Amino acid sequence: MDYPRSSEDEEKTKNVWLKGHTDFGSLTFLWSQPVSALQILDPQGKWKWVKHIDNALVVNAGDALEFLSGGFYKGTIHRVHQPPADQRDLTRLGVFYFVLFNDDVKLVPLQESPVLRRVGIIRRTEDDRAPSMGTYRKGRIAAYGQTILKEGKEKGVEEEEVAGVLIRHYN
Repeated sequence: MDYPRSSEDEEKTKNVWLKGHTDFGSLTFLWSQPVSALQILDPQGKWKWVKHIDNALVVNAGDALEFLSGGFYKGTIHRVHQPPADQRDLTRLGVFYFVLFNDDVKLVPLQESPVLRRVGIIRRTEDDRAPSMGTYRKGRIAAYGQTILKEGKEKGVEEEEVAGVLIRHYN
């Protein structure tokens, strides 16, 4: 992918090409590439470049895995940023594979798991209000770029509700 953008666009977006977010599926696989653009938000709230490793895959956990694991696996907060200056003229080829549960799977924690019983379950919504994978997927896709985001409680976070679930976007 080659994204030539004007200096005005880069300044307006603070060089962020896609705001920080979590993917809605269970796992996302990306082929590691030598042109940097992907960043993840670390536990201290700092954006870190994802280091390239030859012939490796980058794996992000998504919302659906977080729902079913009761928060044991957290969705990876990531964003796409303008590459460093020495890489801006290089062409990027993104190869992605999004893993999704079947549309009829209800996104509730697997309460019978002995691990989840031991460590505790964190719910993002009440079980009786939890959407199915299909409802959540369709809602996230339909809302993309169409929703007016509201200022969140955390600094630099905007929020929206999709299928009864609070979704955060990180600036």
